[in-house]
Amino acid sequence: MTEGIVRFCIGIIEAVSEYTALIKINAWYLFPVLGFEQTKQIVEAVKRSNCLAFVDAKLTDIGETNAAALHWIESLGFDAVTFSPFSGYKGGTDVIYKWAKDKGKGIFVLCKMSNPGAGDYQSRPVGGTPMYKTIAQEAVKLGAQGFVVGATYEHELGEIRNIIGEDRLILAPGLGPQGGNPEAAFRLGANKLGQGLIVSASRSIDYAYENLAMPEEQFVEAARVQARRERDRLNSIRLKVLEEDKS
Repeated sequence: MTEGIVRFCIGIIEAVSEYTALIKINAWYLFPVLGFEQTKQIVEAVKRSNCLAFVDAKLTDIGETNAAALHWIESLGFDAVTFSPFSGYKGGTDVIYKWAKDKGKGIFVLCKMSNPGAGDYQSRPVGGTPMYKTIAQEAVKLGAQGFVVGATYEHELGEIRNIIGEDRLILAPGLGPQGGNPEAAFRLGANKLGQGLIVSASRSIDYAYENLAMPEEQFVEAARVQARRERDRLNSIRLKVLEEDKS
């Protein structure tokens, strides 16, 4: 079974690499099932495809545990990781910031996630300011270069872009099945050059053969077709937003 998972993942990587600079791997779909060597095969396939390997691990523990996780994440060859700020800095996320600085790695702090319940805590006021804004403000001071803001939360995308400035990155999940609006995401989440926004597509690519009514055995071909369509669609939306902003 695990060999089939590896083949599927590598097939998807090879199909989409022409249309993206970064491939995001959800740790909890693979880590509990695959061993170290098989996971590394997948990461190496990403690197061979000239893409950055991004692990969506959402680290959220005390410093010692985070350090152990980062050791294995680095050993596997990943270039970037997501993390939660809720353990606090000292003895919590400090090791993540240090790892990024010392190793030249990317770190993306969770500010406002894409799920419907994200506001239960992330929008609660802290000293009169929504928590997601406080997270972004503090993460900028600590040196974070990446921020996770769901494309399903358009207003928050704009607020956080204003906080983090022009040069930092926003990862905006939530397009496709979750219903995020890509035009609003670019308008509010990208910088003034229409850059700095990473929009992710997962299920729509992995299971493109279902949407395209193709045989399951043609999942690679289907993923390639869908990835090209998504790339072209998003580029078209980006250019439209830029033109409208000029007028």
